[in-house]
Amino acid sequence: MSRKPPRLTVDEYFDLIALIFSCRGTCDRLRTSTVIRDIDNILIAGGYNGAPSGLLHCDDIGHLMVEGHCIRTNHGEENALLNCLDLSRIKNGVATIIGNPCYPCVRKVVSKNVKTLRYIGTYNNALGFDHVRELCKQKSVNLEFIDVTEVLTTLQKAVNFLQGPGGPFRNIPKITLKYEEEK
Repeated sequence: MSRKPPRLTVDEYFDLIALIFSCRGTCDRLRTSTVIRDIDNILIAGGYNGAPSGLLHCDDIGHLMVEGHCIRTNHGEENALLNCLDLSRIKNGVATIIGNPCYPCVRKVVSKNVKTLRYIGTYNNALGFDHVRELCKQKSVNLEFIDVTEVLTTLQKAVNFLQGPGGPFRNIPKITLKYEEEK
């Protein structure tokens, strides 16, 4: 019997869900997303950055810039909150965000009493991020940074698992993700 590869942890699972959500983002300044899970680790909301439904996106007509920030799109955090059917379930939950979040979005998410805010990678133009740590401290919210290379490692772990016993990729040659560091 072949050795079963390790299953993803709950955090790794939600990191990859956030990554997949970000594939729908429509602003190429940062294809971001947010997924929110409740205290029982059940996905209760998700959103990616994009213009309000029915309107053209940055990818369609360009950015709408004001003071160095594109304002055409709702951020992933905003869309996750708008898509959440039961905001009360956010209490003590976890939000996983692609890119460090801006202060206005963190303010909205912590207002719903999320317990942990995980963010994957950085975005150099996040409005007011220098104040996010203090806000999280004041609200007793755990702020966790995940390097994007960790998510690539998790993605490889997921592929390995899916190539193991019972996995949908079990009958195809070994898949290995590769990336090159910039020089």
